[in-house]
Order: sequence, then C-alpha cells, then structure tokens
Amino acid sequence: MSELYTVTAGEGRLRFLPRSDAALEQAVQDKAPLPGCEFVSRLGDPGLLHGVVFRHMDRPGGVFVLEDAGGLLFAAVAETNLAYALALGHLGRMISYARYGADIFAENMLDDDD
Repeated sequence: MSELYTVTAGEGRLRFLPRSDAALEQAVQDKAPLPGCEFVSRLGDPGLLHGVVFRHMDRPGGVFVLEDAGGLLFAAVAETNLAYALALGHLGRMISYARYGADIFAENMLDDDD
C-alpha cells in the first residue's frame, strides 16, 4: 500500500496522521469490501484522480480511498462525523480542481501561442 492515514478535525484544521491497520490495508490492496463499511460514492476521473467514499455502518466516520492512473495513492479513515464531512469536502474539492486543471491544460495545448 502506498499510504494509510487517520483523518482528524480540530483546532480549525483537517489533519492526516499516519495509521497502521493491516486488515484495512489488505482490503484496500485487494479491492475487497471494506470491513464494517458501505459504499457511498465515487468522485473524479479514473484516468486522472479518483476517490471512493465509504461510510462506517455501525459508528461515526468513514473511509476514503484515492487512486490515480498508476494505482492506489492512499486510504484515509475518518473516525468522527466531523472529520468525515470535512474530509469529503476537502478531497472532493481537490479531485475537482485536478480535473479542472487537466482540462484547462489540455485546452491550452490546442491553442497557438500567436
């Protein structure tokens, strides 16, 4: 696995702290159902930057798995609903900006620099 984090929200900021979780790491690598989670949504473009969002079924928070065209980038676990909501906003915005930037760059590559 590339990286595994715990997402926390506090003191007015979102933090991604290193995490160890062998069961989660194996499930993410195998693209298997995540233990205790249900699928919520997919974000982005699998050819550029892509996120999969899961919600914990029996406790607050959820899990985010981000990949790009080369494969897995990281997984992040939010243990609270506040961290989950803030991380969803942050990661959703980041993924949207990546798509927008790629589109603008591709569009500008078609224009002549006269």
